Amino acid sequence: MFTEQQEKWLQRVAELFLRYGIKALTMDDVARELGISKKTLYQFVESKDDLVNKVMEIHLMVECSRAEEISNASADALDEMLLVIRENLGDMQRMKSNIVFELQKYHREAWEKIQAYQRGFLYDVVRNNLNRGVAEGLYRADFDVDIVSKLHLAQTFAIFDEAWFPKPPYNSVTLFREAIMHYLHGVLSEKGRRELELRTTQPGRVEQR
Repeated sequence: MFTEQQEKWLQRVAELFLRYGIKALTMDDVARELGISKKTLYQFVESKDDLVNKVMEIHLMVECSRAEEISNASADALDEMLLVIRENLGDMQRMKSNIVFELQKYHREAWEKIQAYQRGFLYDVVRNNLNRGVAEGLYRADFDVDIVSKLHLAQTFAIFDEAWFPKPPYNSVTLFREAIMHYLHGVLSEKGRRELELRTTQPGRVEQR
């Protein structure tokens, strides 16, 4: 779909969007950061909106690959969740707080890609983790996996709604931590709670307050 060089460009632009936001970066800024001419940039993309769409395609491909790697590398469902938390906290720390609003308002096609990813691949990831945790005895067995999966995803995306959580005084890192720990404590069994307490006292597992 993309050449190796184009993938590198798009991953670099993704980093720039996360750091500075989308609206703040002009196409001149992008070309300069990539070390190419604006003419070369426009041979690759038709517009800034097209650039955002292509960046989102690469970003979601990377996210899918990363989620699969985490699942395969984890010892159990709780270990998988702690690895996800650690990875996402790093993303939240680097991310400009208004990027979700900018996608929703100015780049609808890219935002729709995120929603499709959330309702498809990401839903499957959450559902599989819940089923895995129940089978391992780390999660309770008395909840509806489908409903809880959807509630969790809806809650996670709600932290970006500035009507509820304006920034400041809220920040994405704190909101994400509170949301994910609220979710975990809702699904963990007694065995899972003991394991969470044990594992979160180990350095590097998950950021604590």
